Amino acid sequence: MLVRLLLCLLSSLLLPMAKAEPLMIYGPNDGHPKYYEEDGEAKGIVVDISRHCLDEMKIPYQIRLAPWARAYRQAERAEGAVIGLSASQERLELFDFSDPIFTERIMLLVKMDRKFTYERIEDLKGRLIGVTTGTSYGTAYDEAVANGTLTIVGFNSIQSGLAMLQRERVDAILIGSSVNIEGLVERSEELRGSVFTTLPVPFKTDSKHMGIAKSLKMGWFLDSFNQCLGRGQADGTFESIVYRYTN
Repeated sequence: MLVRLLLCLLSSLLLPMAKAEPLMIYGPNDGHPKYYEEDGEAKGIVVDISRHCLDEMKIPYQIRLAPWARAYRQAERAEGAVIGLSASQERLELFDFSDPIFTERIMLLVKMDRKFTYERIEDLKGRLIGVTTGTSYGTAYDEAVANGTLTIVGFNSIQSGLAMLQRERVDAILIGSSVNIEGLVERSEELRGSVFTTLPVPFKTDSKHMGIAKSLKMGWFLDSFNQCLGRGQADGTFESIVYRYTN
């Protein structure tokens, strides 16, 4: 009986949305295999897991990928939700967060002949580190950038970040462990023949979430989304999605 009442309540909450405009879901367009576009279609691990849950929730939605800074601004202006969001103190004050959609290690990628010792963030002082423009990797990262411990150089795509690294304009770039670096190098005439490697110690473990501006008051929606995430992780549904994109 209680389950039936809860389902009726959720249906009543979702019904107005079904009659309204589709919920816009913004995300970055350069982050293979987490999110990317192919023939105009949004694809990737984070995209497909989000799509699975949105379909299960039976709400109208539209996923639109764009450069990260633009996708973030649109969500910040409460124009919709954003996927691919890492948590930081500043963002937790602006957005309601879902549970983690996908978690990976963030690594320091360097040229093979320019390796250096890294154990903690202070070891990066005096070095130039390439990052996707508009990215935050948490409160410690934000504080290190603010106090000058970490000097960052922004790039708009992984391809351009690799080119900066190849030309030695930066000492390292921060990149997710799911990214197929060898594949990107092989497909680029400019990068072909370059040899990159990751430093042994990860920069951090990073989870990607869905975020919705607090002003939209959609905590109820994220509660339902989180329930789907929990089921998909428990029954192995998401493992097959991750495997498809990483093998």
